[in-house]
Amino acid sequence: MAPGIDYSRASFAQIIRAAVDDLTSRGYQSEAQVDYWAMLIREAARRTTTPGHEIENALRKHFGREYEKVINRLNRVERFGLASIEPMLHARVERGIRTAADLIKVNKTARVEQTLSRFRGWCSSVPPGGSRATDRREVASHIAKPTQRQKFEARRVAIDQGHKLAANIEEVVAIHGGAIAGVWHDRGEHDSNYDARKAHLARSGKVFLVRDSWAIKQGLVRRGAATYMDEIERPAELPFCSCKYKYLSSIRDLPEDWLTEKGRDALSH
Repeated sequence: MAPGIDYSRASFAQIIRAAVDDLTSRGYQSEAQVDYWAMLIREAARRTTTPGHEIENALRKHFGREYEKVINRLNRVERFGLASIEPMLHARVERGIRTAADLIKVNKTARVEQTLSRFRGWCSSVPPGGSRATDRREVASHIAKPTQRQKFEARRVAIDQGHKLAANIEEVVAIHGGAIAGVWHDRGEHDSNYDARKAHLARSGKVFLVRDSWAIKQGLVRRGAATYMDEIERPAELPFCSCKYKYLSSIRDLPEDWLTEKGRDALSH
């Protein structure tokens, strides 16, 4: 045990280093020794992580900004029809916040357990009497890494869930406003640093129809003229997907061979 350290207040890094120092100096003594350090590591990890209420407050601010971005992109006509669906949109924001908070909590627990698993696994390899040859810094870094990545993982979850929320709200607003199709856009078209899915890149620029849109119901667009949106995953539906739709509301924006005779006649007039 390291003298002069208050283990009830020590940082996560201090506890990990002290545990590694003890095992490499004295070697494996008993299962109780390992359990003792595992308990201290778990408590230190708990102190290190951001409290749940702070995470939820941060998510609420982040999702609020994402919501405002979507609303600010709407044109005057779309804004006019927004009032009737605002309660639904706000409910989706709240659901997104809860989902993101739950994911971060689950990931946090998993990361701590991964750290403890690494610690116990390493303990079993320490020779009797300890080991002077052990690179203590490298071992401590390996054990601590999962827990130390929690904040990074939490940010990734928040960003990903924010993309999902924005895509969901844009879809609801667009369909409510009379969208008949959407042009798929993959962020990888213009961002080489984005890890784009090949299937999504192949969809870039392609148009997908809204099933049973007003244009189809009025017989202006042929049923099955193209793939429907509900036949593929939505933008941002898959983990860490940043794809988007550009929604179309006029049959003039569709290929002419997708239109029925009635649709072509409507265009000509």
